[in-house]
Amino acid sequence: MMKRPRLLLCLFLAFAWPAGATAQAGRERSPEEVALLAADARQRDAVATVNLEAIEEIAHPNLRVNAPNNRILTREDLIRMVGSGEIRNEVFERISEDVVITGDVGVVMGREVVLPGAASEQARMYGRRTLNRRYTNVYILEGGVWRHIARHANIVP
Repeated sequence: MMKRPRLLLCLFLAFAWPAGATAQAGRERSPEEVALLAADARQRDAVATVNLEAIEEIAHPNLRVNAPNNRILTREDLIRMVGSGEIRNEVFERISEDVVITGDVGVVMGREVVLPGAASEQARMYGRRTLNRRYTNVYILEGGVWRHIARHANIVP
């Protein structure tokens, strides 16, 4: 009887472990990658703490978000929805799994765990339960500062 749970655990870990995590974990990050990951963390923190000034600062004027609410949001939509509570999470964890920089464009990909706030659009759509999401954030380097220009996030069934 003990062999089956162990087998199930091994299968779970084999299939649930993020594919990019092992590839990225063993190497040293460049200073540019460290700066990009710091920008990604600032972006998450700004949304998580409802810091509209910080969102305005990091968000490029042309920001577009392909959001889990099945809509494309502009920078202004994002700021308005975070400010109103339509985008709100009681828990918002982000685990970056891969980062790549090509010229002035940086891409961060990974997974997120969120618990939507009671009045949020995600809570209305998916219920008040923990949601697992996949995300891709795209940044552009302007004047030595990473600006958030595109995002795609989807709920993992």
